[in-house]
Amino acid sequence: MRRPHEINDVASLDVSGLDAVLGLVASPLLEKLGALHCDLPLFHVTDATPRFLTDVYGWQVPEGAQATEQSVVRHATATIYSSDVMAARAPLDLATPSLAPDILPFGVNLETTPGKCPSKPSFDRLNLLFVGLDWVRKGGDIAVATLDALKARGQAAHLTVIGRCPEVHAARADVTYLGYLNKNRPGDLRKIISAYTQAHLLLLPSRADCTPMVVGEALAHGTPVVATDTGGIGSLIGAGAGVLMPAFASPKRWAEEIHALVTSPGRYVFTSETGFERAETRLTWSAWATGVTDIVRTRLVPEADNVLPLWQRRAG
Repeated sequence: MRRPHEINDVASLDVSGLDAVLGLVASPLLEKLGALHCDLPLFHVTDATPRFLTDVYGWQVPEGAQATEQSVVRHATATIYSSDVMAARAPLDLATPSLAPDILPFGVNLETTPGKCPSKPSFDRLNLLFVGLDWVRKGGDIAVATLDALKARGQAAHLTVIGRCPEVHAARADVTYLGYLNKNRPGDLRKIISAYTQAHLLLLPSRADCTPMVVGEALAHGTPVVATDTGGIGSLIGAGAGVLMPAFASPKRWAEEIHALVTSPGRYVFTSETGFERAETRLTWSAWATGVTDIVRTRLVPEADNVLPLWQRRAG
């Protein structure tokens, strides 16, 4: 499959015989297709609006991105966001009050998952995990400060970092820095899986985020997530699979919440198993595909609204 930016001449694309086009974060391509093929149903799948990226991430989006996104959502047969937060703010961000998006979380980007909730190491030492390439935006400094706050209250703890980490922290004895790991490399993938399995908690103190799939990856390994309540993180974690922290909570507050979770064995096991079940049933690409299939069916065949969803028909 060619990526949208590799297709230079959209007019030359043969769309005959297509019932619809599903575009994954492909707004420019969908806009061009819509202009050339007015009767072709377009299904727009994305995780953020341009305004969210500028207001929350501080990114400089390409010129015309806002107008392109507005055009796509206004002409698409359906727009599907990966989080309820983004779906809620999209009508205002895009000045399209009539927009009523669907919501489907993306699947975990791992070819295999454990299949059953892994057992965790002894809590004699608390194993914390931080995954992120953008140290500042992902709140890496908060993760390290939380490690210090836990140790200050007498909790033995260790932090493993995947992604990027300043040398001043990477050199610490209580920090293991694994660097950037590529899931497409078998050796790196084994390190990633081991890190998730051995971790008691994933820390995600993001200052800004959308729907980071490290959340789903952690839950798929029975690792509860303690994260800032920002963007679509809450919709990924769901109820009971982790702890959502207020923005600007102090490292001491983070340490208090973590200590309360890990010193209550029953609560920790419940949180771990709840997250694992959520990852297995909700945060998978098969669940996503089933959801998309049902959305497409109900839009293209309106009478299908009264028909059982595809997954229920298969179960029967």
